[in-house]
Amino acid sequence: MGANTSKEHHLVPKYWLRAFAEDGHVLGRWRGGAEHRTPVRRAAVVRHFNTDLLAEGEQRVALETYLDRHVDGPCAPVLRATREGQWPLPEAQHALALDALAWQVVRTQAFRSFDEQVGRHLFPALWAMGAVKYCEERLERPLSQAERMEVF
Repeated sequence: MGANTSKEHHLVPKYWLRAFAEDGHVLGRWRGGAEHRTPVRRAAVVRHFNTDLLAEGEQRVALETYLDRHVDGPCAPVLRATREGQWPLPEAQHALALDALAWQVVRTQAFRSFDEQVGRHLFPALWAMGAVKYCEERLERPLSQAERMEVF
């Protein structure tokens, strides 16, 4: 990973946090319930949250880069326009806002946990189905039930 690659990833985009900030700070709450003020740059941050530990080089932060270039960057002016009372939005801007909201779900720890659990349980079965299909294509015939189980 390059020296200039961000390691601090926001669960909530900074442009959203700035919309609720006072003097560059947002009000947060510790797990115990106590309130505290946090600078936007430090709020809702998890180190390496969008880092792919299995990828190499700049690909390790492909999701963070994608979010910055294709979600947060284009949507920030749309959110600003909405906050300034420009409504309804043109169709293209409306689509950008909806896309940003959908991506916000992916930026949650709950989604990542769910995704990991689903992947852990479904990936082996999906991989096996692909292997069966590959064998059938190579043999140019359907496999018997016994052959399918052997491949599986």
